[in-house]
Amino acid sequence: MDDKNYNINVNPVALVKFAGHVEFLARISESAALSLYDSYEESLSFLEKTPEICPLYYPSIPIDAELRYKLFGKWYRIVFEILVKDVFIYDIQDCRQDVVKSLI
Repeated sequence: MDDKNYNINVNPVALVKFAGHVEFLARISESAALSLYDSYEESLSFLEKTPEICPLYYPSIPIDAELRYKLFGKWYRIVFEILVKDVFIYDIQDCRQDVVKSLI
């Protein structure tokens, strides 16, 4: 297996949106919020090593990019693009919500 590492770049708006989900969950269950955040961190580590094995993502409005996604937690999806040695995370989606709330 190739040991190349990718640089992870997270859209600040997507990160703030995800932080809101974690904060909301923490009000209900601190352990659930920590578990969700740990799952997110594990996904970032995965994307540093092998983002190319993630499936393609097809947004509702076609764009000129080859987007992929990585599921984590029970209901969350990271939408990203690979460009050379960089992974650009464009959105972190709660899959239970409408597509209208997505950044992509």
